[in-house]
Amino acid sequence: MTPPLPGPAGLDRFTLPNGLRVLLQHQPGIPRAAVSVHYGVGFRSEPPGREGFAHLFEHLMFRGSVSLPGGRFYDHVHRLGSRANGTTHQDYTDYFQVAPAEALEQALFAEADRMRAPLFTEHHLAEQLAGVADEIHGATTDRPYGGLPWPLLPGVLFSRHANAHDGYGDPVTLAKTTIEDCEEFFTAHYAPGNAVLTVVGAAEPDVTRALIERHFGGIPARPHPLPPTLHEPLPTTDRWARYQEPGVSATVLALGHRLPDPERDLSGYLAHAVLAALLNRHGAAALGLPSAAANCGFFGPLDARDPDPLVVTAVLPAGRTPEEVVRAITDRLRTWADDRGLNEAVPRAARLMAVEHERAHADIETRSRALGRLETLFGRAELLEAIPGLIREVRTDQVADAARSLAQQPKAVLVIEPGARRTRPVPVRSNSSGPSSAAVGGTAQAVDAFPRPGALPVPGPGAPLVPGRLPTREVELPGGTRVVAVADRRSPLVELRWRVPLGRAGWRSPGAARERVRARARHIRAAARTEDFGGTLAVAVDGEWLDVSGHAPTGRAADWLTVLAELAPAMLAEHSTLDRPGKPVPPRTPEEELDDRVRAELIAHATVGAGTLIAVGELDPDTVVARAADALEPWSRVREQSAPETARPPYGHDDGAPRESHAVDGAHVRLLLSVMERPVTGAADEAARFLATAAMGGFFGGRLAGRFADRTVAGFEMYTGRDTVCGVPRAFLRGRVPSDALEEAWAGIRAEADRLAAEPFTERELRPVRDFCAAQLLAAFDSPAARADLLRRTVSAGGDAGLPLLLPGLLRAVAAEDVSRAAGRLFLPRAVPAAVH
Repeated sequence: MTPPLPGPAGLDRFTLPNGLRVLLQHQPGIPRAAVSVHYGVGFRSEPPGREGFAHLFEHLMFRGSVSLPGGRFYDHVHRLGSRANGTTHQDYTDYFQVAPAEALEQALFAEADRMRAPLFTEHHLAEQLAGVADEIHGATTDRPYGGLPWPLLPGVLFSRHANAHDGYGDPVTLAKTTIEDCEEFFTAHYAPGNAVLTVVGAAEPDVTRALIERHFGGIPARPHPLPPTLHEPLPTTDRWARYQEPGVSATVLALGHRLPDPERDLSGYLAHAVLAALLNRHGAAALGLPSAAANCGFFGPLDARDPDPLVVTAVLPAGRTPEEVVRAITDRLRTWADDRGLNEAVPRAARLMAVEHERAHADIETRSRALGRLETLFGRAELLEAIPGLIREVRTDQVADAARSLAQQPKAVLVIEPGARRTRPVPVRSNSSGPSSAAVGGTAQAVDAFPRPGALPVPGPGAPLVPGRLPTREVELPGGTRVVAVADRRSPLVELRWRVPLGRAGWRSPGAARERVRARARHIRAAARTEDFGGTLAVAVDGEWLDVSGHAPTGRAADWLTVLAELAPAMLAEHSTLDRPGKPVPPRTPEEELDDRVRAELIAHATVGAGTLIAVGELDPDTVVARAADALEPWSRVREQSAPETARPPYGHDDGAPRESHAVDGAHVRLLLSVMERPVTGAADEAARFLATAAMGGFFGGRLAGRFADRTVAGFEMYTGRDTVCGVPRAFLRGRVPSDALEEAWAGIRAEADRLAAEPFTERELRPVRDFCAAQLLAAFDSPAARADLLRRTVSAGGDAGLPLLLPGLLRAVAAEDVSRAAGRLFLPRAVPAAVH
């Protein structure tokens, strides 16, 4: 048995009189809250004849409740830039929202209302049956190799119906579902005592508890069934199933082994998880396969009760049979069973797994869902904090034992190979009634009127919460590099981002710049060296920037910066000693070609900036800044010694004239209208430009979106945005329209420009745009990684590091007339093309 574990810091738990279990984790200064509700019912609760019902029911739960009928569940989600979804798994179904802290009560009310009184109507049941049927066909019938490994492999590996059946179900059988079936399923499984409510993020625990008691406390308690019996003995012989797929060139297989029960042998389970990581890292190359992947569980580690499998999937090369590949996998496991090659590989794999766990669960949505899942499945939300340490403690001999066990254990093998016709198992159909579902993520829709007692009025949002100010240091190094370090202690990691402009040579040939830097990264083994201490480092190049992104464990940021310092010489094409690689550069897309035309006009007159380094995480800002200065000293010296580059104002600064271009993209044409921006005069000016961009076409309710709403079925896309080209801020309008509608598109753009002059934005029109944009900005504070990404965008564009803290509030305060003026400068050009060139 696994020993008791201490509770995570800041985790408050209590149970309401109706049986609802509640977990609260307060994160001071985070302006958003994640709310999740886990119900202890999944597709393994489905009896014969009801396969797929739990998944269908998850969709129905979004269609309405007594106080939020007809799609009103999403009102607060969309209006405030929040998000909501639900997923169905083997042993649970979860519903989750992430909302601004000011809308926490709305999120809680919405979940309580559908726990109390969902609405089911014939119309919405038919609607969701059609939607689920499309989802099933898209994931299985209409997709090559559909159903591998899930939901086909369980039928090969397991014998008990609960474990073996297809959790998607059969659309023909599901179509017989009635409203009474839905009500019975809700009454049986969606009781408060069969649920866990988790809230992570803003709001003090006492305040949140009062809201929970207000909205959930009055839901009556009722009995619910015990979890289904899942136990079945290990198979005694290998089990094979082979199916055919026309039109494919390769054979693929999925290999399933039974995992240890995590409740009885957590250390053994985690040793198998490390073994799966080793198979992912070394399997394909060692086995001579085009690709191979391994995972604990069909949907991730610790996502289901016992039994659950370790799954290996592989694509077979021509000439190799499934039997040969299965023997090769078994031989690889036997090699590891003898400890060969594990002494260095196991600690490395365990270190990377632990760090990735810590990084992923620094995000409030991921954390909320994980806490609720572990409490629902095992009654131990505390596992979330303990898992990284337990993974790091996994020993080589434990992984060797896991490999030995799998090599000796009978296995299930699912094979899909090229053939003349598609063959798959025929679903078992039965007239028996009961629940059913599939472990799939689904966003649902709405429902009509079936009133039930106990509804409460929908609360409105409270006062907005400003993101907390964390210890921050911002400096400019010699040579111009700006360094921003923020102490955010939600995980024992440091998120690191370095962004530099490509420079003139890179802007002329971004593909060559990408290959040059990647060659340098390979030469110095950048990725492998950062992995050695549990970090990551990745390089990306677009037409404007070169980005180096990654993370490092606390205390190892200096090591990450050392690797970066060795990579830096390749950043400046003018100073690189690397030869251009000989392999061809990938062609540019039509949209990239349009941007390249703009750069071609600006390159000769643009000033090349120095770059930006962002560090966010468990760090001391002063220490990180000092180490960054040391690491980047050679880069800074090169920048200082570079001759000053003179620049004249880019086009558009003098007369506001736009530049239009278009490029053919198959049967469509890509449009680009660019206006180079004048310098921002302050935070309020930035807020006005931000809102103007959204209100014109960056918001789903913007004016351009409204004008072309009825043309989207014809392939119209039209949106506005802002970015940087050759170091110069730009406002742009992009479009993708059918080739025979190019003149119509330009005419519509001209009409919206004329309308903006005649009809400035009103406060009423801007109100939903303000709420949505402010909430979208707050989403960047959901995790240290998201915060680092936002700072990289802000600072590299010339903004102050404190702007993201101010902007959500400014968006709600800036006057409508200021937004209209900003839109006129950005999107009311004086020379919109009157005809297509």
